[in-house]
Amino acid sequence: MPRQFLLILIACFVSALAYGQGVQKGTVYEIKSHTVVAGLRVENSTNGKVTATDKAGKFSIPAKGGDILLFKSSFYLPDTVVVTDLRGIQVLIAAKQNELKEVKVTNVEIKKPASGYVDPEFHGQTMIYQRNAPSPGNPKGDPKGGVILRLHYWNKDEKDKRKQAELLENEKVRDEITNVFKPDNIAKYVPLTGTDLENFILLYIPSVKVYTANDFNLTNYLSASYKSFMALPPDKRNAGQLIK
Repeated sequence: MPRQFLLILIACFVSALAYGQGVQKGTVYEIKSHTVVAGLRVENSTNGKVTATDKAGKFSIPAKGGDILLFKSSFYLPDTVVVTDLRGIQVLIAAKQNELKEVKVTNVEIKKPASGYVDPEFHGQTMIYQRNAPSPGNPKGDPKGGVILRLHYWNKDEKDKRKQAELLENEKVRDEITNVFKPDNIAKYVPLTGTDLENFILLYIPSVKVYTANDFNLTNYLSASYKSFMALPPDKRNAGQLIK
């Protein structure tokens, strides 16, 4: 009789464990653009299990009620979720905002940016955010959220790797150009204000190739561009009319 009672207790204990342990499934989205996030690390800090979201942003990890799931990546702010009833969940995470430092422009040569950063956690992948197109009211084209490009290094030959690194470097240079060609900064070099200043920036903001040339000098470039701008007829100084 005692032996049978012990077997019953063991069976009840095992059943309780089987009932309590399950699988938590879900999908991870970027909070602003609501695009899925692939390659995000998902960790159950209670039982130590680790997984990652697939290309559709989905994940599946062993869990039970009360467990704490940790979502983290080098490109997103970390977040935690408490497991409740193991129903499918949607997790919204925010991208890290890496603001550029204020650029002080002088007559000295501007250093070119270093080559692109590669996050080892993503096995050599890189990420570029969508940007709004420049306009007279928004000459710098602010980021609008959402990943538009994720490059895979480990399946490419050396030639492709160099092209991908150059693409990421050019994106960083464009960010630097945008930061330098802010209206309040360019106004220090040319006697323009308001709409004229915005149109001037849109018409004469340099390309990556021009900006990174060895003989590029900001003061000389702006002086020549201003002369060219003033030589245009007033009705041709509108950037919207020249950009077709």
